[in-house]
Amino acid sequence: MQINAEKTKLMTNSTNGFSTDIRVNGEKLDCVNRFKYLGAIIADEGSKPEILARIAQATAALAKLKTIWNDRNIALS
Repeated sequence: MQINAEKTKLMTNSTNGFSTDIRVNGEKLDCVNRFKYLGAIIADEGSKPEILARIAQATAALAKLKTIWNDRNIALS
């Protein structure tokens, strides 16, 4: 198996910081605070960014439907 250091990121859940460099093939891995995995936001601050992103997606979807709900030419039946 080959690991591509350019595509690989590092995230820790340590509260006091992480100061050790991890290297792959001599290249230092980038340390990130959040990333997207299978469409979900994984963040070191918990689930708040994921919840806010889902609320924004729902709000956008409802805004697109508002014109249909307000259309008087569509019969309820």
